[in-house]
Amino acid sequence: MKLFVALLCVALAAVTGVSAQTSLGELAEIVEQYRVRFDELHEDKDSFVRLARTLIRAELKGLNEATLANLGNAREDIDDILTETREAIAAAIILPNANEQCLLALVDTVIAQGRVAGDGMSTCAADKIAIKEGLGDEFRELTNTLQRISQAAAEYTMYSFAIHNSVADPADHADWLERNYNTQVEFWDNVARPEAQEDLDNLEINRPALVEENRVCLAGVITRLNTAMQNVRVQINGC
Repeated sequence: MKLFVALLCVALAAVTGVSAQTSLGELAEIVEQYRVRFDELHEDKDSFVRLARTLIRAELKGLNEATLANLGNAREDIDDILTETREAIAAAIILPNANEQCLLALVDTVIAQGRVAGDGMSTCAADKIAIKEGLGDEFRELTNTLQRISQAAAEYTMYSFAIHNSVADPADHADWLERNYNTQVEFWDNVARPEAQEDLDNLEINRPALVEENRVCLAGVITRLNTAMQNVRVQINGC
């Protein structure tokens, strides 16, 4: 970039004369100063974007792992309830005077209730999967937007030459750089970064609540299955 500005000044001085050389030289210094400042702003933004992506991956991974743990625990509880009921039926069916047809009908009930419990688990999981995927899409859009903002900062000084006549009015060119740098800093410090940080904080805060919602959903599935199997065990005595 320094070479680009230096060559530009030499070329402009050649066609505008010595009187313009000083102002163009000053403009070159100003452009270089703002190039450095825009690059520093770009690096600050890039660092935040990298941090945001790391935090988002960690939070979504944590949500996924906690949901899987909930599902695993629920699966074990469901298997225990079904196994206990099947064993009770098996013990009853070998007793003298047992009504085999009645007990086999209860086996069908156990199988059907097992399917209901499986569907319930799937519903609980699907809800959190949809939330996780939605959050993933939302935060990918957020970080991509921040990345575009960051990249724009790195290109401002070069872009400024495309929209200004630096020969005719170098002061306007310099003023534009100052105004846009200040606008970029204000927007980044007071709007983009705080709002993005708030979204990240909310993701961290809400993750335990999402995990708990999933656990409660699965607990409801287990409770309903337990009630159904208690009814089956009562009917075993009648068979």
